[in-house]
Amino acid sequence: MDECKQKNSVLSSSQKWAVIMAGGIGERFWPLSTPEHPKQLLPLGRNGNILLKDSLERILPIVPENNIWLATSTELKAIFAPLCLLPEEQIIAEPMRRNTAGCLSFVIAHLLAKYGEQAKEIVMAVLTADQLIEPVGCFVQTVSSIMNYVAENDTLGIIGIPPIRPETGFGYIEAGDMLCQDKDVNIYAVKKFHEKPGEPTAIEYIKAGNYFWNSGMFFWKVETFLNEIKKTSPVHWNTILQMSEEIQQNHPDKVFSLFQNLPNISIDYALMEQTKNIVMAKGEFLWDDLGSWTSLERIMPKDESGNVIWGRGVPIRTTQSIIYNEGSLPITIVSAGIEGLVIAVSHNVVLVMDKREAQNLKQVIEEVEKHFNREEERL
Repeated sequence: MDECKQKNSVLSSSQKWAVIMAGGIGERFWPLSTPEHPKQLLPLGRNGNILLKDSLERILPIVPENNIWLATSTELKAIFAPLCLLPEEQIIAEPMRRNTAGCLSFVIAHLLAKYGEQAKEIVMAVLTADQLIEPVGCFVQTVSSIMNYVAENDTLGIIGIPPIRPETGFGYIEAGDMLCQDKDVNIYAVKKFHEKPGEPTAIEYIKAGNYFWNSGMFFWKVETFLNEIKKTSPVHWNTILQMSEEIQQNHPDKVFSLFQNLPNISIDYALMEQTKNIVMAKGEFLWDDLGSWTSLERIMPKDESGNVIWGRGVPIRTTQSIIYNEGSLPITIVSAGIEGLVIAVSHNVVLVMDKREAQNLKQVIEEVEKHFNREEERL
């Protein structure tokens, strides 16, 4: 097994940067997660940490605090800034939603505006604010290895997680040959990305042994990113360069106009799934993406009837259910004779739904909004 060849054994601290994407509100955790209190602020992290603080603490052993940027929306910046987790100037607010490709284009335009040609030598870790990872030491080793690799080999990088169940809610990475091993971290060529599969296909992926969950964590040198996105999505490359010039000239209106014209697509679609210049580090740590209410069943203890209970709840002849009482209201949830439900109380809302509806919660919220709009029209 070949060791990964590194020209420089260690990246300098000034080269290492991290961007934590935290622009979403986590609609599939409604009503607990709302635009005024998004999922990143839920106390579901280690030792009761809010998820955003968890993400920051995980990367601090690798990246200096002054090289960490939080990428979010203007509305959420007003919520995150008073928490003082990072200085306000390190919270980058996008003018509007343009998905993760827009988010990262905006961030890199700011880096180019601030540091000029030197920004191209920055090695960036792109992380999210809604993942659970244990143990942190293994995560740190994996991220350090992939950052060193992409710096020296001018390639894009991603972390793949060995699947432990036939998950249909995650995308998958099909790995090719193993390229090398950096300490205990195996690095592979990437053959192909696969969209969220049906259960039979997910079972086949596990049997094959070379399919991994797409963690959504990306790594690259800024210069490599620019070279690759120029090939796969010229509109993003061109807009990045134009925005960086307008940021330097302090022309926010022109930056807004440029950003507004970007397509609303993910970085996976704009770049990662299109390029051939990409490798995968195998993440040998426990990982979960907190995407919906049912993910709580994987991270929280269950009672003898398979229920997850948070806050004041009295389950009677209740099985395989999730009962979450946020506790801001003087309410006790009493359930009797139910199975497979989610009951959540938060922000003056009571949600009762079949667990099988968890992935459809965005549509449920839309129906709720339509209902209240109709009620207002009648008044």
